[in-house]
Amino acid sequence: MRRSGAVFVGRMATVITSECINCGACEPECPNTAIYQGGVEWQAPDGAMHAAISNDIFYIVPEKCTECVGFHDHEACAAVCPVDCCVPDPNIPETHDVLLARARALHPTDAIPDDAPSRFKKGGAEAPKANGHDAVAPVAAPAVTAAKPAAAAPAAKPAAAPAAKPVVAAPPQRVVGTRGRVEKAVPRPATPRPVPSFAGELPIDFEKLLAELGPSRRRSSSRLGSLGFALLAVGQGILGALPAGSKQRIAAAVNDRRFFDPAMATAGNVFLNLVLYPIVCAGFAVASGHVGLFTLNVHPWIFLGLALAGVEAGFRLRESFLHGAPLAETPLRGAIYGPLLLPLGGFVRWLAGPRGATSTVGFDGFSGGREVFDEKLERERRYGSVYRLEDRHDAYILRVEFPRVLPPSTVADELGLARDMPDYDYELSLRDRTFVVHGRVADAQVRKLTAVAPAFPSEFTTRVPLRDPVSGFRHRYQDKTLEVILPKAAD
Repeated sequence: MRRSGAVFVGRMATVITSECINCGACEPECPNTAIYQGGVEWQAPDGAMHAAISNDIFYIVPEKCTECVGFHDHEACAAVCPVDCCVPDPNIPETHDVLLARARALHPTDAIPDDAPSRFKKGGAEAPKANGHDAVAPVAAPAVTAAKPAAAAPAAKPAAAPAAKPVVAAPPQRVVGTRGRVEKAVPRPATPRPVPSFAGELPIDFEKLLAELGPSRRRSSSRLGSLGFALLAVGQGILGALPAGSKQRIAAAVNDRRFFDPAMATAGNVFLNLVLYPIVCAGFAVASGHVGLFTLNVHPWIFLGLALAGVEAGFRLRESFLHGAPLAETPLRGAIYGPLLLPLGGFVRWLAGPRGATSTVGFDGFSGGREVFDEKLERERRYGSVYRLEDRHDAYILRVEFPRVLPPSTVADELGLARDMPDYDYELSLRDRTFVVHGRVADAQVRKLTAVAPAFPSEFTTRVPLRDPVSGFRHRYQDKTLEVILPKAAD
């Protein structure tokens, strides 16, 4: 029976109503690969792909549905459905013979006998002419043109209505797959989204503008400042002993790899230690009175220093030495005495001055058990708070991270939402030395989740102040990251 208010998807003997909760229980039960997840293209018996019949809920392909005739004495999808939304369509009755012929066409290599399982023959009864909907949509019997005299013959049997010959299409090719299995729903490939344009955007390609800017260059307004940067470049080998995080912070503050490069500083420190450690070992031996400075007995101490420097270098750059990783991809660990130089590193950052801004996240996230964990970083992305502004001498480069995944929620499971976050819509504007990023959840189903999920606003606005005036901006959006170049206005 048709349910009150139910909306049917497709026109066939069995349909899935709009009451579907996208649990997916029915899909693996279908022997004909006739059930697909909403939004997933379906494969015809000849191998051709067709657009999804429904984008929101699971659906049944009419050309592939046999109501399980030939395989089960019941409809397998209806048997496992927890909300009883797999129901027959009373407007489209199909006979046992039609469904059996379709099953044989879909499985040409399988021998499906006439007495194969069928819900029409459940309990050994004779197969009816239609699929059980005769009371709703009866098949009209042919009219009797003349009645025979009553005395001519004893109680003649009623004339049997001639069975309509089923119309069977030409047997299609075999469906890709095996009996009893279905193609698993996979997300359809994302179509490239059109790149929007906003007021104040420069008429130049992003990559071309980035190439024209070239590497960052630090300019000094005085000779004393230039001398300081020159000394920094010469002393990179000393600062290379600092821990990796300190070197990265110095590089961000200097913002010019001509004067400080973490990889170059680390390599310089490794070679410096090949000289420093032997001197320290020999000096210790001489100061303690073990050997004389100008005797052969000092040589073992020198070799000891070289060995210590070599072992430490191998440990610091073990990914490069053992696995051949490029130095740029190797963790740039510090020397054993690196923590002693932390005050010097802080002094260098203070002299270089602040360059740009970077958002920070205080802790990892929130846990509600082993299977429920919401990263703090992902929460901050949903508020537009994860960004980095690079302040160069010629431009600002802003990178804003958009949300990657949906927050854990039972509502998301009920809506059948995938774990990956759909792309946001966004608007960009430049107002009084402030760059404004406004993001908005575009997917209608995900917006439903924002109404009930905690720490999940449907929109966010990020305002980034700029110290220097800019001439405009150019942006690109890829891999959930918004990148914006803001060239500084000429003086």
